[in-house]
Amino acid sequence: MFTHGIWWACIALAALFLSCSTYSQELNGVAHQYLKRHGIPCLFVLKVGSSPHGLGEVATCQDGREWALFWLEDEIAFVHPRTREPYKWDRQIYLSHPEIFSGPNLNDENPILPSGGP
Repeated sequence: MFTHGIWWACIALAALFLSCSTYSQELNGVAHQYLKRHGIPCLFVLKVGSSPHGLGEVATCQDGREWALFWLEDEIAFVHPRTREPYKWDRQIYLSHPEIFSGPNLNDENPILPSGGP
């Protein structure tokens, strides 16, 4: 009887895990469609999470760029990787000045300095 209860508990936990995983995949898909509709250059969304900086939900694309999603306002803002400040997305500005919307550059943040030896 005890084994029977453990078996059902395992099934319930597996179902809960799968439903959470499915939900996050669906949210990623919806966020990706939203980004595409606004002309954001994003191949796929890695994750969608809340921002500790009060930006609401933030989608992270495969290239590391983060985008604040303002669902009700139907707007998107680029989240600057260093300052965490949002920049309103404008397709024309992106086409003219893509460097404004560049993703995180890991080489600048953590430079590896050569050592003098052991």
